[in-house]
Amino acid sequence: MSEREGTRTSANARAIFLTFTAMTAIAAMTASTTGCGSSSAGSGAGAAEGGQGRPAYAPVQNERFAVGTVQLSAILLDNQKYARWTFGIKLRQPVQLRSIRIEDVTEGSPVLLVNDQAPQLDGNAWTGYTGAIEPSASALPWLFDNTPAKRTFRFTLTDLNGQDSVLEQTVTYPVKMKKDLIKWYGFSA
Repeated sequence: MSEREGTRTSANARAIFLTFTAMTAIAAMTASTTGCGSSSAGSGAGAAEGGQGRPAYAPVQNERFAVGTVQLSAILLDNQKYARWTFGIKLRQPVQLRSIRIEDVTEGSPVLLVNDQAPQLDGNAWTGYTGAIEPSASALPWLFDNTPAKRTFRFTLTDLNGQDSVLEQTVTYPVKMKKDLIKWYGFSA
Protein backbone atom coordinates (compact mmCIF):
# COMPACT_ATOMS: atom_id res chain seq x y z
CA MET A 1 0.00 0.00 0.00
CA SER A 2 1.42 3.38 -0.99
CA GLU A 3 1.63 6.27 1.45
CA ARG A 4 -1.08 8.06 -0.53
CA GLU A 5 -3.44 5.07 -0.32
CA GLY A 6 -2.75 4.78 3.39
CA THR A 7 -3.54 8.46 3.88
CA ARG A 8 -6.76 8.12 1.88
CA THR A 9 -7.77 5.02 3.86
CA SER A 10 -7.02 6.83 7.12
CA ALA A 11 -8.98 9.89 5.99
CA ASN A 12 -11.89 7.68 4.95
CA ALA A 13 -11.86 5.94 8.32
CA ARG A 14 -11.90 9.32 10.11
CA ALA A 15 -14.76 10.51 7.88
CA ILE A 16 -16.77 7.37 8.59
CA PHE A 17 -16.11 7.70 12.31
CA LEU A 18 -17.14 11.38 12.34
CA THR A 19 -20.31 10.64 10.36
CA PHE A 20 -21.20 7.67 12.57
CA THR A 21 -20.49 9.60 15.77
CA ALA A 22 -22.59 12.59 14.71
CA MET A 23 -25.45 10.40 13.48
CA THR A 24 -25.43 8.41 16.71
CA ALA A 25 -25.46 11.57 18.82
CA ILE A 26 -28.28 13.14 16.82
CA ALA A 27 -30.28 9.90 16.92
CA ALA A 28 -29.86 9.69 20.70
CA MET A 29 -30.85 13.31 21.11
CA THR A 30 -33.88 12.85 18.84
CA ALA A 31 -34.97 9.73 20.71
CA SER A 32 -34.61 11.39 24.09
CA THR A 33 -36.49 14.55 23.10
CA THR A 34 -39.28 12.88 21.11
CA GLY A 35 -39.62 9.69 23.13
CA CYS A 36 -39.25 7.48 20.10
CA GLY A 37 -36.73 4.78 19.43
CA SER A 38 -34.58 4.31 16.39
CA SER A 39 -35.98 2.88 13.18
CA SER A 40 -34.45 0.31 10.89
CA ALA A 41 -32.00 1.81 8.42
CA GLY A 42 -33.80 -0.08 5.66
CA SER A 43 -37.24 1.34 6.42
CA GLY A 44 -38.65 4.23 4.47
CA ALA A 45 -40.01 5.78 7.67
CA GLY A 46 -36.59 6.91 8.89
CA ALA A 47 -35.98 8.93 5.75
CA ALA A 48 -39.50 10.35 5.58
CA GLU A 49 -39.38 11.46 9.21
CA GLY A 50 -35.83 12.78 9.10
CA GLY A 51 -34.70 10.34 11.79
CA GLN A 52 -31.15 9.44 12.77
CA GLY A 53 -29.62 12.74 11.69
CA ARG A 54 -31.00 12.60 8.18
CA PRO A 55 -33.10 15.24 6.45
CA ALA A 56 -36.82 14.64 6.02
CA TYR A 57 -37.79 13.33 2.60
CA ALA A 58 -39.97 10.76 0.91
CA PRO A 59 -37.58 8.84 -1.37
CA VAL A 60 -38.47 9.21 -5.04
CA GLN A 61 -38.34 6.29 -7.41
CA ASN A 62 -39.34 5.09 -10.84
CA GLU A 63 -39.56 1.59 -12.32
CA ARG A 64 -35.75 1.36 -12.58
CA PHE A 65 -34.23 3.33 -9.69
CA ALA A 66 -34.90 4.66 -6.20
CA VAL A 67 -33.09 7.36 -4.26
CA GLY A 68 -31.80 5.75 -1.08
CA THR A 69 -29.57 8.41 0.50
CA VAL A 70 -29.27 12.19 0.51
CA GLN A 71 -27.18 13.28 3.47
CA LEU A 72 -24.87 16.10 4.47
CA SER A 73 -22.04 14.88 6.66
CA ALA A 74 -18.66 15.99 7.94
CA ILE A 75 -15.24 14.74 6.93
CA LEU A 76 -11.82 15.49 8.34
CA LEU A 77 -9.03 16.27 5.88
CA ASP A 78 -5.63 17.41 7.13
CA ASN A 79 -7.17 18.08 10.56
CA GLN A 80 -9.69 20.46 8.98
CA LYS A 81 -13.46 19.80 9.05
CA TYR A 82 -15.39 19.95 5.79
CA ALA A 83 -18.93 19.16 4.73
CA ARG A 84 -19.68 16.54 2.07
CA TRP A 85 -22.88 15.29 0.46
CA THR A 86 -23.47 11.55 0.29
CA PHE A 87 -25.93 10.21 -2.27
CA GLY A 88 -27.21 6.68 -2.73
CA ILE A 89 -29.21 5.00 -5.48
CA LYS A 90 -30.84 1.57 -5.41
CA LEU A 91 -31.45 -0.30 -8.64
CA ARG A 92 -34.97 -1.72 -8.80
CA GLN A 93 -34.12 -3.87 -11.82
CA PRO A 94 -30.86 -5.04 -13.39
CA VAL A 95 -29.23 -2.34 -15.52
CA GLN A 96 -25.70 -1.42 -16.51
CA LEU A 97 -24.97 2.25 -15.94
CA ARG A 98 -22.78 4.49 -18.07
CA SER A 99 -22.99 7.55 -15.83
CA ILE A 100 -24.64 9.18 -12.83
CA ARG A 101 -24.96 12.97 -12.53
CA ILE A 102 -26.31 14.72 -9.47
CA GLU A 103 -27.07 18.43 -9.51
CA ASP A 104 -28.41 20.81 -6.90
CA VAL A 105 -31.31 22.54 -8.70
CA THR A 106 -32.67 24.39 -5.66
CA GLU A 107 -31.77 27.87 -6.86
CA GLY A 108 -32.85 27.33 -10.48
CA SER A 109 -29.48 27.05 -12.21
CA PRO A 110 -28.12 23.51 -11.82
CA VAL A 111 -24.93 23.14 -9.76
CA LEU A 112 -23.07 19.92 -10.59
CA LEU A 113 -22.22 17.96 -7.43
CA VAL A 114 -21.39 14.47 -8.74
CA ASN A 115 -20.43 13.36 -12.24
CA ASP A 116 -19.55 9.65 -12.08
CA GLN A 117 -18.62 8.48 -15.60
CA ALA A 118 -17.84 4.93 -14.49
CA PRO A 119 -20.29 4.08 -11.68
CA GLN A 120 -19.38 1.03 -9.63
CA LEU A 121 -22.24 -0.85 -8.01
CA ASP A 122 -22.18 -2.74 -4.75
CA GLY A 123 -24.84 -5.36 -5.41
CA ASN A 124 -27.83 -3.32 -6.56
CA ALA A 125 -26.69 -0.05 -4.97
CA TRP A 126 -24.46 2.91 -5.79
CA THR A 127 -23.05 5.50 -3.40
CA GLY A 128 -21.36 8.73 -4.42
CA TYR A 129 -19.84 11.69 -2.67
CA THR A 130 -19.18 15.33 -3.45
CA GLY A 131 -15.82 16.87 -2.89
CA ALA A 132 -15.05 18.66 0.35
CA ILE A 133 -17.14 21.78 0.96
CA GLU A 134 -16.06 24.56 3.28
CA PRO A 135 -18.60 24.44 6.16
CA SER A 136 -19.24 28.17 6.28
CA ALA A 137 -22.12 30.58 5.86
CA SER A 138 -20.63 31.74 2.55
CA ALA A 139 -20.40 28.21 1.10
CA LEU A 140 -23.59 26.78 2.67
CA PRO A 141 -25.78 29.82 3.49
CA TRP A 142 -28.97 27.74 3.79
CA LEU A 143 -27.40 25.67 6.61
CA PHE A 144 -26.55 28.70 8.73
CA ASP A 145 -29.71 30.78 8.36
CA ASN A 146 -32.59 30.56 10.84
CA THR A 147 -35.30 29.22 8.50
CA PRO A 148 -36.19 25.69 7.40
CA ALA A 149 -34.36 24.71 4.22
CA LYS A 150 -35.51 22.67 1.25
CA ARG A 151 -32.88 21.41 -1.17
CA THR A 152 -33.75 19.79 -4.51
CA PHE A 153 -31.35 17.42 -6.24
CA ARG A 154 -31.63 16.11 -9.80
CA PHE A 155 -30.31 12.57 -10.33
CA THR A 156 -29.66 11.70 -14.00
CA LEU A 157 -28.78 8.06 -14.56
CA THR A 158 -27.71 6.97 -18.05
CA ASP A 159 -27.58 3.31 -19.00
CA LEU A 160 -25.26 1.73 -21.59
CA ASN A 161 -27.95 2.17 -24.28
CA GLY A 162 -27.96 5.93 -23.67
CA GLN A 163 -31.39 5.95 -21.98
CA ASP A 164 -31.66 8.64 -19.29
CA SER A 165 -33.70 8.29 -16.12
CA VAL A 166 -34.21 11.51 -14.18
CA LEU A 167 -35.32 11.68 -10.55
CA GLU A 168 -35.74 14.89 -8.56
CA GLN A 169 -35.44 14.52 -4.81
CA THR A 170 -36.38 17.31 -2.41
CA VAL A 171 -35.12 17.14 1.16
CA THR A 172 -36.15 19.32 4.09
CA TYR A 173 -33.90 20.49 6.90
CA PRO A 174 -35.88 21.93 9.85
CA VAL A 175 -34.10 24.70 11.80
CA LYS A 176 -33.44 22.41 14.78
CA MET A 177 -31.77 19.80 12.57
CA LYS A 178 -29.60 22.47 10.93
CA LYS A 179 -28.49 23.73 14.34
CA ASP A 180 -27.81 20.15 15.48
CA LEU A 181 -25.71 19.46 12.38
CA ILE A 182 -23.67 22.62 12.92
CA LYS A 183 -23.13 21.74 16.58
CA TRP A 184 -22.36 18.04 16.17
CA TYR A 185 -20.07 18.50 13.19
CA GLY A 186 -18.34 21.47 14.80
CA PHE A 187 -19.01 23.83 11.90
CA SER A 188 -18.77 27.57 12.43
CA ALA A 189 -20.42 30.40 10.49
